[in-house]
Amino acid sequence: MKPSDYEKSILAGKFGEEAKKILEVMLKIYEINQAEGFIEVKEVMLASTQNMSIGGELGMEFLIRLAASGIRFRAKTITDPVSIDLEAWKALGIPGEYARKQKKSVEALVQLGAVPTWTCTPYLAGSIPRYGDHLAFVETSCVAFANSYFGARTNREMDISALASAITGKTPNYGLHLPDKREGQLRVKIEAPLTTTSDYDALGNYIGKKAGTQIPVFQNMDPNVSTQAVMQLGAALATTGAVALFHIAGITPDIVLDPHKYGQKSITREIAFTEADYQQAYRALNTTEKREVDFVAIGCPHYTFDKIREIASFLEGQKVKAGVTVWVCTSETVRNMARLSGEVQKIEKTGAKVVVDTCMVLAPVKLLGFHNMATDSAKGQFYCSGFGLGVRFGSTEKCLKAALTGKWEE
Repeated sequence: MKPSDYEKSILAGKFGEEAKKILEVMLKIYEINQAEGFIEVKEVMLASTQNMSIGGELGMEFLIRLAASGIRFRAKTITDPVSIDLEAWKALGIPGEYARKQKKSVEALVQLGAVPTWTCTPYLAGSIPRYGDHLAFVETSCVAFANSYFGARTNREMDISALASAITGKTPNYGLHLPDKREGQLRVKIEAPLTTTSDYDALGNYIGKKAGTQIPVFQNMDPNVSTQAVMQLGAALATTGAVALFHIAGITPDIVLDPHKYGQKSITREIAFTEADYQQAYRALNTTEKREVDFVAIGCPHYTFDKIREIASFLEGQKVKAGVTVWVCTSETVRNMARLSGEVQKIEKTGAKVVVDTCMVLAPVKLLGFHNMATDSAKGQFYCSGFGLGVRFGSTEKCLKAALTGKWEE
């Protein structure tokens, strides 16, 4: 490996210790993985360091120092959600000091040259990768979706390695950037009916535990499965397993273009997802027996426009139960479209909130005093359970009914 003059200047400390350490980490990753050189990336996605709930003040200060060094991103760099709705944080009950600290990293990333998308579904906000594009993505659900649904190429990066790609425009060429490392290993035969998006969450949550680091290949999936369902499947797989890529027979591009290579050649195990497994998955995702609900949080990953419209249609003319807080999470881009078409107004007239820039996974939900949550997201369930909330998991419709009554319907 021969660093460019620009990269040598970074390693010599021209842009400060932060940039130097970032590049040193990328070089170490290159060495450990015996990468086949470096490749240019079309896009980078950052996530952890910018979040007050994850990176904390150390992360904020790190980004501020990096921005102050004068270095700027050379690759197009998009941003994951942060810990607050940047417009409506007061209405969500976020403390002012918390919001002030979070905004510091937002300002630093914009100064560095990031595109302020603040969503885990950037492909719904105009950032759409092409088949075969090389990326450096951090956010796990976006990694899985970009690799699987679009056939782009990215490993599960950490923020430091993604920052290195943003600064240099390159990433080490190893792992899922290589065609032979993308072959399916675990065949999953779907034998249970999947009708709601939460069913795909349950499938992903269950199979992620079985797959670990293996690449699943799904058979017998509905060919008309919605984009939202595939997004939620990938998010769940990446939460309970280290799954960064999955194939769906007849749907995802790698396996459509070469069924043998990606769907048969490297299969080492085969399992079925039965009706009994389906029921077990739902039981495991419900972590409380309490029926009272004070927080309904849906939209992880961030909802599509179609899903927002579905929710608006269900809620129209009704009222959220007093004492229940409802978050419908999406990107600013989708929210703006839904506002123009009147869907946001229908939702918010009921007392629910359409939340952008953040979600229940990244916002300080425990700080806000919630106790029992209803959600249709397996990823949301996983993290909020870890925060100490009791969680009821089920379909979007069941979550909305709980919002209206304050009770979970068995």
